[in-house]
Amino acid sequence: MTFCPCNAAQTYLACCAPLHVGEALANSPEQLMRSRYCAFVMDKIDYLLITHSPDTRHSVTAQSIMQWNNQCDWRHLDIVTNPQDSASDHVEFIAWYKQAGKLAFHHELSQFSYQDIDIARSNSLIKPLNSNKTWYYLSATYPERQIRLPGRNDRCICNSGKKFKQCCNK
Repeated sequence: MTFCPCNAAQTYLACCAPLHVGEALANSPEQLMRSRYCAFVMDKIDYLLITHSPDTRHSVTAQSIMQWNNQCDWRHLDIVTNPQDSASDHVEFIAWYKQAGKLAFHHELSQFSYQDIDIARSNSLIKPLNSNKTWYYLSATYPERQIRLPGRNDRCICNSGKKFKQCCNK
């Protein structure tokens, strides 16, 4: 069984695929954030754009997302906060990736908004849904906490079961 890149312990078809193809909407900010991470891994740039809030979508372009994403070889997602309350609108995460052969991370506190479905999003939905609202990615801040890179003999961040020195540190 191949797990979803968002690290939700489910297959892609049972996890993020229904959101990516417009058969489902995210039920929470965490689910949307996981599906967006998965979209980065799978180069689903259109999904990243339509799940960006209509209020701030003007600040990003497909080209800018693609340019940054092409530099990253995504490895693993860690959820730092796990809000149990679906009304919470923030998710803190660390996305691990390799860039130019070196392990790096993107540490973000994402803010989401629950809004009426806009025309761009409604055009991407292929099944009638029972909701007029959905979660959108709104903005981000970047915590200044120190993130410890794995040591050579630590288990690798990608969950391969290997030591870091034998896996993502190569």
